[in-house]
Formats: sequence, C-alpha cells, structure tokens
Amino acid sequence: MRALVYCRISADREGSGLGVDRQREDCEALAQTLGWEVVEVFTDNDLSAYSGKPRPAYMAMLEALQRGRAGAVIAWHTDRLHRSPVELESFISLCEPLSIVVRTVQAGEIDLSTPAGQMNARIVGAVARHEIDHARKRMVRAHEQAASSGQWRARRQVFGYAKDGATTVEVEAQAIRAAATDVLSGKSLRQVAREWNEAGHVSKGSAPKWNASSIRRILANPRYASLQEYRGRIVGDGNWPRIIERDEHHALLALFADPKRSSRLGSERKHQGSGVYQCGLCESRMTMTFNAGGSMHYRCTQSAHLSRQGEALDAWIDEVVLGRLSMPDAKLMLDVRDRDLPALQTERDGLQSRMDQLAGMFAEGAIDGSQLRRGTEDLRVKVAKLDDELADARSVSPLADLILAGDELRSRWDAMSADLRGQVIASLIDVVVLKSPRGLRRFEPEYVQITWRK
Repeated sequence: MRALVYCRISADREGSGLGVDRQREDCEALAQTLGWEVVEVFTDNDLSAYSGKPRPAYMAMLEALQRGRAGAVIAWHTDRLHRSPVELESFISLCEPLSIVVRTVQAGEIDLSTPAGQMNARIVGAVARHEIDHARKRMVRAHEQAASSGQWRARRQVFGYAKDGATTVEVEAQAIRAAATDVLSGKSLRQVAREWNEAGHVSKGSAPKWNASSIRRILANPRYASLQEYRGRIVGDGNWPRIIERDEHHALLALFADPKRSSRLGSERKHQGSGVYQCGLCESRMTMTFNAGGSMHYRCTQSAHLSRQGEALDAWIDEVVLGRLSMPDAKLMLDVRDRDLPALQTERDGLQSRMDQLAGMFAEGAIDGSQLRRGTEDLRVKVAKLDDELADARSVSPLADLILAGDELRSRWDAMSADLRGQVIASLIDVVVLKSPRGLRRFEPEYVQITWRK
C-alpha cells in the first residue's frame, strides 16, 4: 500500500520543528510495521487546524490523494488532521469514493469508506473540538484574570523592557521617551525611524528595520504608560514600570487621531520655508527648487511667475524670528498658549473614571443601556476636548524651548531641524513673498511681507 504521511504542530515557538519530526518518525515506524510504502511526507509547522487558516501542506496532500498518488494516509492522531467538523466532512467526501484508508499512531484505523468508520471519525472529531473549546475558554479566562490583576502579559520580549517586564532596558526606554517628546514637538515618525535605525536599535518583531508605522505602534501602545489593555479596552493599571507618562500617552493618541495633525507625521520638510512661505501673486504656498547652477530658490508651487533666493530669504526670516524671541516680553506668548498639563490630565482621568464607573454599573445591571448612553455622551465630549488641549499643550514645546533658551537661543535655533523651524515660523508669522522689480538680482527684505500672528 502506498501511503502519505501528514504531520502538524500548532505552536513551535522555538522554531525547531522537533514536534513534527517526532510525529514523522512515529508515522514512518507505523508504515514499516504495516508493510506500507511512504511516498511523501506533508508537514505544516506552527499552524492550527482549529484556527481555520489555510494549511499549504494539508491542501497539497488532498491534491495528491485526488491524483491517485496513494491509497492511504498516516497521521500521529486524528486531531493532527482536523479539529473542525466542517473540514472533517470535506475529508470524508474526498476519501469515501477513493476508498482511502486512514491509520493513526494513537487512534488506530479509521475506515472512512463505511458508515461505522465515518461515525467513529465524527465522534473523535467532536471530542477533540470539545476539548479545544474548553481549553480556549480556560485560556481566555486566564488572560482576563491576568489583565484585571495588572500582570505583565507578553509572548515575547517587548522593546524597552526586559523579558519579564519587571525592569526596563534603559537604552531602549530612553529612545522611546525621546521619540515621544520629539513627535509631540513636531518631528516626523519617519525621522524617528531613521534615527533609531542609525542608532542600531533592534526591533523585537519580525521587521529588520524601523519605519513610521512601527514607531507609531510603539508610541500609541498603552503598555508604555503602564496601562493594562485587554481586547482593545483599558482595564486598569499595570504592575510594571512606565516609560511614557500618562499625559504624554494621551497627547500622542490625540495627535494620531486628529487627521489635521497626523497628516504631517509621516514626512517632514527639508527646507524651513517649504509649505510655509506664501506667493504674493496667487496666494499659493512656495517650495524650494534648484536651478542649473545649483543655487536654491523658493518658487510658487502653482506657477513659475514668482521665485526668491532661498538662502537669503531663510536668513532674513531667521533674524526676524530670533529678534522677536529674544525680546523681554517673548515669554508672554507662552502665557496664552501654555497649559497646566498635570491639571488637565487629572481632570481627564477623573472623567474617564466616571465613564468606567458607569460601565461597571451597567455590567452589574444597576442602570440600563439608555441611562449608560446619556451618562457617557457628555463625558466623551469633554474627554475628547481635553485630549485636544493636551495635544496642543505638548506641541508648544519647540517654541517654549526657544523662548526659554536665553543666550543659547541662536544655537538652539541652528540645531533644530528645518521641519521644526518651519513649524515655529508658521506659528508666529505669515510670510508673503511679493513681486520684486524686473531686473533686481539681489535680495531685498522690503519685498517680503511679514504679519505677526496674534
């Protein structure tokens, strides 16, 4: 008898494949005892029959049976072949007309060509399904209990933490803290990813390099604020050290959720005036271009009707901004924009706690659904408003850093990225480049209109 061997293991976290190797050895020994010839071995490693995900080797085995390559199948146990009644019925439909014989190391012979054999296969399959359903319920309950008690839950080591979560990996934790501050200050996620790759920070996931999406996932993960999440909902505090402060976490979430703010997170300008300076003829934004000789010019993005020397214009705007920020009354600008972050966060936490209490009362049956909706609608609006205020308060930091820099103002400005300088300029002034007289080749500040924002 020509036979096919099928092996599968649901979880091979070490990636060694030892489980399926042991199955194969036992199946081949059974074939030798029966005097059968094993013509091919099919292996699905680290794939669950219960999950419903496609199993390439299993599908290839079915195709080989249909082509008549063998008249028998050997598996270590029937639950290696199926744990889904629907899948078992499809297998019976294939094997019955072909008179395929099924033998297992642990469960003996299953004759799918007879009603009695099919009944036995269905009974064994139902028992296996019953066992795994109970196992899943026990696993879900264990996860719920771990989450509610604030225990660390992670299948693999998490970037920023030791494997057990009890301590942080300080180099990685510092990178996360700096990234949170930088992104709230206006730095793009792509730039953070480039810096992490250049610094040699290694992702704990499968991707070899950091990118904007992976940085965003890190910064949005409540784990780093020592918040316990279960099935997409915050269920309490974690018992591990926090890397990002709670107000930073909520500000980051508000930033990522707001399309007006998050549209800038994926990229950043290379020249401070790109998208900031405005054309005086058509009111379009200007961007940096280079002519054949390599000199830089800001040019209208809609037409070639207006351009201005790039380096000279940037240098003039630098002096205007630095001159204003060095004035004694510059700190007054922060009085209008600054926020009391701890007070805002305390207010937000209080509102969130009230929503959690209402949800608990609904779960206990103390209030009905309509009462829950009425009680939470106003609270949700207030929380969303506070999230916006927290994000705004965090985003003022580049300007605050400059105003408070004192004698280091110019060096701080020069050290800033072009993107951050552009954000500060846009927050302080409107820059409109006016048409200059024909034939004028030198830069003249009088053909640049500056209006200070209030």
